[in-house]
Amino acid sequence: MAKNKQRNTARWRVGYLFVHGIGNQKPGTTLEWGRATFDALREVHGEQLLSWRDQPLAASPEDDAIRHAEVVVSLGSGGASRRALFAEALWADKFTELGRPSIRRTLTFLVASLPLLFWIVGPDRRDLRVLTSPSRSLRARGEAELAQMRLLWRLLTLAVIATALAYGISLAAHSLLVSALLLGLLAWFARSRRNLLWHVRVAAVDEERTRQLLTHLHRKVAWMERHCDKVVIVAHSQGGYLMHRVLSPTADRRHPKVRRFIGVGSGLKPINLLKTFDNSRIGPGLWGLVFLVPGWLWGLGPWTWQPLGWLVQTVLRQLCLALQVTVTPSATLGDPHLTELRREAIAAELHRALTAAPSLRLDLAHGAAIVVSLALAFLLGRLIHAALQARPPYPLDLDHHHRRIEWREYSSPHDMVGRMLAPALPDNVEQPWIAPVGQPLSDHTLYFHRTGSLPRRLAADLLGDLGLEPEAADWDQAVTRLDKVRRQQGTRRRTLQGLLIGTFATLLAAPRLFDGPSILLAYLHAWLPLALLLLVLTVLFSLLAHRSAGRAARRFTASLSGDTPSRRTRWRVRIVPLGPRLLPTVATATGGLVAVYGTVRFFLTARQYGDTHVWQGYPLLFPVGIGLLLVACASAAGYPVRARWYGAIAVLGSMALYSAPAPSAMGAPWELRPEGTLLGALAMCLVLGLIGSLHARLRAVDLTAQV
Repeated sequence: MAKNKQRNTARWRVGYLFVHGIGNQKPGTTLEWGRATFDALREVHGEQLLSWRDQPLAASPEDDAIRHAEVVVSLGSGGASRRALFAEALWADKFTELGRPSIRRTLTFLVASLPLLFWIVGPDRRDLRVLTSPSRSLRARGEAELAQMRLLWRLLTLAVIATALAYGISLAAHSLLVSALLLGLLAWFARSRRNLLWHVRVAAVDEERTRQLLTHLHRKVAWMERHCDKVVIVAHSQGGYLMHRVLSPTADRRHPKVRRFIGVGSGLKPINLLKTFDNSRIGPGLWGLVFLVPGWLWGLGPWTWQPLGWLVQTVLRQLCLALQVTVTPSATLGDPHLTELRREAIAAELHRALTAAPSLRLDLAHGAAIVVSLALAFLLGRLIHAALQARPPYPLDLDHHHRRIEWREYSSPHDMVGRMLAPALPDNVEQPWIAPVGQPLSDHTLYFHRTGSLPRRLAADLLGDLGLEPEAADWDQAVTRLDKVRRQQGTRRRTLQGLLIGTFATLLAAPRLFDGPSILLAYLHAWLPLALLLLVLTVLFSLLAHRSAGRAARRFTASLSGDTPSRRTRWRVRIVPLGPRLLPTVATATGGLVAVYGTVRFFLTARQYGDTHVWQGYPLLFPVGIGLLLVACASAAGYPVRARWYGAIAVLGSMALYSAPAPSAMGAPWELRPEGTLLGALAMCLVLGLIGSLHARLRAVDLTAQV
């Protein structure tokens, strides 16, 4: 007994308490975050200088030890051992004591929380900084275009998900058995412990159950304070909100030994908004604003989406007329009769476009819709403002400067929970972005992955807390450089993914837009291929990001440990500045459009006259066009495109060149073959793109040279 008591009164210089987020975590899973931090240190300094020991404290009636481990670090000039305590604060198991979830309350909370989508898909603090910047430089315009592209990407993803759900529900509604099975499955899920929405609801609107969770977490922090001189709290997702409540100046208990609070993908912002929505006047007011959006959009139709659809159709049809030159025999390009026919076609198309142009004048119905929508929005806004004045939102300030608590919040630009713009946190709390890795849901759970930068940031903090200042400074500088490079690499990768989605979404919607100026009908016609495209690109780029993160982690370890870089630790990020991107992007994008147009034109001709009367090499134009568009997207994103890509495209073009010509061109001069003009235009675009890419590679900046 005396031995156990002596072990339970052992003290550590610093203790790290890891608090998990939403979910049904098991004991020990959250402590693995500390293990990732320890492994980052061990990979650099070796197993001889670091050790990990599970459960050094035994549980006793006086001290119920939580899941923990001791980390011993023997670095520094004297090689003295310095000890730290890692522990987890498991709160998911408390939900078993709070009663089973309610189906009715879950559905009510879900419906009341839907306005949160506006904050999820809306601009984040990065977008707001760019969109409100007064700078008009080339770099500022490029960043503004990226912010707009990110917003359109989120809206497109949300639209595809909503359409897929509606389509699935409509299919299920045709079968009574399937509908009954799905409803039964949803009812079982809503009543089970797997109902994670119930966890959020408890934190947002159920204050009684939340206080029981807070009492449980107060005991966890108090246990750490009994054994450590200094406590650092690392809280993820909903755990960030709960620990914010624990450390609040208005909390029931104080924790003077907590010196640092780190929120990771914190649920502080969304749960704070959900608590605000729970107001009996604010929630209906927000839903009223949501229902006003369709009326407002319909009223603005003559000024917005109707002219936009007409403009897109007009540009598309004019582009097709311009591209007809590429399938015209070169010997007939100067033919006056042919030139006159082309001029008449352009004039007829312009006349059609002008006669079909929507009127920009508002009629009584559209004007009334706008006026009524704005008036009701103003009234609802006043009611919401009055409700907020009567019941202020949950305060976000911890008074951390006065209490000498270092507060940091880390998030990823791809994490739909942590990246939200509002409500605003105190100054200097939100840290620079952590580079994205996968898709939004997985990014929210991968902050503590072994290849991530956050465990290495925590390792640098641990060295500083243990008094190893020189080593901590080296780690801090190395992690800062790694973070910077990975953020720029992540931005480039996400830009390429967005450009690919935009490019191929345009190609999918182009046939429908060519026939009619309705963007909505074009989207509904192409939503299923768009959904498959989004899925494939998400999986592909997630795999690429994980592979790159692994290489970055190995390069980081090799640079700090002093090992000679090998092929396994090779990680190189070269980004082309904005200026040199222009020529290869424009040249290859033009060539891609020419090749895709030629494919469509010869395909339609083959359907009309038969395959035997059309140039046999036209199917090869499609992979040539796709390849050129891929190169254009990569060049625009800042990738230094290699010459081998142009070589592969040139090989396909050569195969098309030596394919059998159309019978009407057999024995005729080269100038009378329509495919000759097309291949000549493609060759010119290919050469210009190659020259631009070679110049861009010379101007590319090697970011990993500093890591």
